[in-house]
Amino acid sequence: MRSIGVTLALVALGGCSAIQPARMRLPVELSAASARMVYSGIGGSTRGKFAVGAYHGSYERSEQRLAIFDAFVRNYGHSEFEIAGPEISSTIETRCQMREKVLDFGIAEFTTRPMAYRCEFTAEGRAIPSRFELQEVSRGIGGALSREERMGEIALGGETVQIRSVHKLDGSPIEMASPIGYVFEQHGEPVGAVELNGAPVLYLGNTADPGLVRTLTVAATTLAVFWDPANSALDDD
Repeated sequence: MRSIGVTLALVALGGCSAIQPARMRLPVELSAASARMVYSGIGGSTRGKFAVGAYHGSYERSEQRLAIFDAFVRNYGHSEFEIAGPEISSTIETRCQMREKVLDFGIAEFTTRPMAYRCEFTAEGRAIPSRFELQEVSRGIGGALSREERMGEIALGGETVQIRSVHKLDGSPIEMASPIGYVFEQHGEPVGAVELNGAPVLYLGNTADPGLVRTLTVAATTLAVFWDPANSALDDD
């Protein structure tokens, strides 16, 4: 299974310990009341079938790295999926591209072209009014600590939702450099989230709007199948 690969060692007062998967810290509004749905079928494979809640589909993805003189590095990849379920007449097809350029000098690494992940949506092969963009941002203390923050937005079916990466772990002061998940917001209020450590998990806030549920599910799936270069194993050899 490919995942962020983060675990916390929780040591009990009596000296016993247990290893549990790290979990993202949800906003208070979602941790207090939200529906939690685990994705099935999305693991470390390059392709497969998935299901989450009342939605299902298939996906395919890849990642590549091109290094020139071991210093000039280009990371790029693609992902695509089809999804069917409530508020989708037949299927929605999503095709995404990721690009990033890095200067790697061994002891230091500099991003010359920040990571950008963009997607296009079609329905039964026809373009529909929509957009999805996710970009790396570097600002404030997060940038100083080399935290690889991402922010973006999805617009689909009349719903517009902002996306921001989450780096804080539940029940711990630890913050991860790369995202452990993402929160979805409308008008500055959290309406959902997706957790990416291990099997992806979709959280839906207390909304009765089926159109928003559809948009959040598509956004979560777009991120669930995304291989972020911040977590890439391509340079582990």
